[in-house]
Amino acid sequence: MRFSTLFVGYSCVLGLLVGIMSAVFLSFTNLMIDVVWTTIPETLSIPFYPILVGLIGGCLVGLIQTKIGRYPTTMHETLSEFKQKKRVTYKKQIGKNFLSAIIVLMFGASLGPEAALAGIMGGLITWMGDRLKLTLQRKEELLELGIGTMLAAIFRAPLAGVSEVFEQNNPPTGNDKVKKTILYALSTGFGLLGFLLIKRLFPEESIFSLHFPKNISWKWQAIVFSPVSWLIGGLFGVLFLELEKLTDRLAAKIDNLVISALIAGLCIGIFALWSPYFLFSGEQQLLPLSKQALQLSFINLLLLGIGKAFLTNLCFSFGWRGGKIFPAIFSSTAIGFAVVRLIPYTPGLIVGVAVAASTTIILRQPYVCAALLLFLFPIQFFPFILISCLGMKRFEEYIQAKRR
Repeated sequence: MRFSTLFVGYSCVLGLLVGIMSAVFLSFTNLMIDVVWTTIPETLSIPFYPILVGLIGGCLVGLIQTKIGRYPTTMHETLSEFKQKKRVTYKKQIGKNFLSAIIVLMFGASLGPEAALAGIMGGLITWMGDRLKLTLQRKEELLELGIGTMLAAIFRAPLAGVSEVFEQNNPPTGNDKVKKTILYALSTGFGLLGFLLIKRLFPEESIFSLHFPKNISWKWQAIVFSPVSWLIGGLFGVLFLELEKLTDRLAAKIDNLVISALIAGLCIGIFALWSPYFLFSGEQQLLPLSKQALQLSFINLLLLGIGKAFLTNLCFSFGWRGGKIFPAIFSSTAIGFAVVRLIPYTPGLIVGVAVAASTTIILRQPYVCAALLLFLFPIQFFPFILISCLGMKRFEEYIQAKRR
């Protein structure tokens, strides 16, 4: 009992530290992005500036891939390393993850910070476990808590960490499930506290949110046609994964890592000239997009969603490594608003159903997807979002069973 109480204390402290470090990392990244994409072009008039930035970034990313290796590590790689080695390497690794992630993000890659943060947090948690001389089982719990807390903090989604309990291959049952859920809740709560405290010092112009009318106008047509939106969202999720395979095949044809990174950098610049919505993870562009979306045409929104998905996978496959969760949500949202142009009834519901279906296909974690979207959409739509996530997971399992 004494050890369990002590571990609860460790978990709360860990949550607080994860939240603080996540906020510091994001704030520093946003500062560097502002310097590269706002301060410099406002000071100097440089023709085709986005292409120049993309090429410089490509050169740096290529050198990183050549000289120090495939960084930043992804969330999957971090978890796989722990399962194989029972630890996450931190000596000389945390700095490599930090440096490579900052360069990838500040030069406009359509990728998110969660991959690098998972590697950084994994290393720090392993270091913490070594110093506290925790058992292997406790180290694994700390790593799971840390990643869940990080996701909850950067997505401002308090239940994202708790939902991880339901996504495990061998989920706990009975009292163990209750205890683990409480542990995740405490860690997440302290993580959000630390994150928001730091973020108050560095306020953002736009946060991870969507704009919908405060007074929701429920239309019966939206209920009738929501399965259409759900199906289109699911098909877009499949397209996102197919684009991933396509860009992987294209990247495999190029042996030189610097050339690969330069090609991706050039594409970033070209897409940026087309629309600034293609740049970055999409976290801070969601709110402006939702305010403008109903003035954009169906074709523009469709191309934005597909283009964002393509650029995200191209960046990753060609060496600009990072997370895909933020871009997946952004591109799915663009597709959802494209559906609204066809089914203009209760837009929040139509978009929410499409995004829920798409992200479930991409992430393959229905509870986590629902938790991430809980506070992104009006709470009235959450039952439909949860049903969409769980329904799409069941539908996908049914299709896979039929193919066997």
